[in-house]
Amino acid sequence: AYPNMMNLFKELGIEDRLQWKEHAMTFAMQDYPGEFTKFYFPPNLPAPFNMAYAILTNDKMLTWTEKLRTGIPLVPMLLGGQEYINAQDELSVQQWMKKNFMPERVSEELFIAMGKALDFIDSDKLSMTVILTAMNRFINETHGSKTAFLDGNQPDRLCAPMAKHATDRGGEVRTKAGLKRILVDEVTGDVTGMELIGGEVVTGDHYVSAMPVDALK
Repeated sequence: AYPNMMNLFKELGIEDRLQWKEHAMTFAMQDYPGEFTKFYFPPNLPAPFNMAYAILTNDKMLTWTEKLRTGIPLVPMLLGGQEYINAQDELSVQQWMKKNFMPERVSEELFIAMGKALDFIDSDKLSMTVILTAMNRFINETHGSKTAFLDGNQPDRLCAPMAKHATDRGGEVRTKAGLKRILVDEVTGDVTGMELIGGEVVTGDHYVSAMPVDALK
């Protein structure tokens, strides 16, 4: 579900460092401590039928009534696509659940778990757009929810190749350079620089931030 990340691994030449797992989604059973259940995606069935199969054949986590009550509120996402998804940005996961009369157990065991996995944020603070964007990918891409593990620690196996890729091309990677504030032109609204905690101002042609904004809303 993350084509940009796949492209990054390809560009860095480290695709072989991904250890792909069986295509399944695993959830802990809240009512049965220590037990887990899986939604299996058949390898030869394209999206969205593979997800439908995974949901319909799992009878441990959701009852048929819960499946129906969960599926119906997701129909607008299937019909409206990204436009509908973006419109839900003002609602937290918890607010969206209440608005659509989602079963409490589904909210706790499925959507809250997804929120934690995607952004490590509580459901009352995480935008529903984040969840729906991921679900839309899972539903419409055959391998969208397939998982791979990195074959080692991130600093050595991913971050180091990224840093080398930048420095080999004349770039510079700086650490321990805390950001104090983003400097903005009051007239145009354009970013003019980054002021670091030590007082240094860094300028550039382009500015990219990878900071998550959900927690700031």
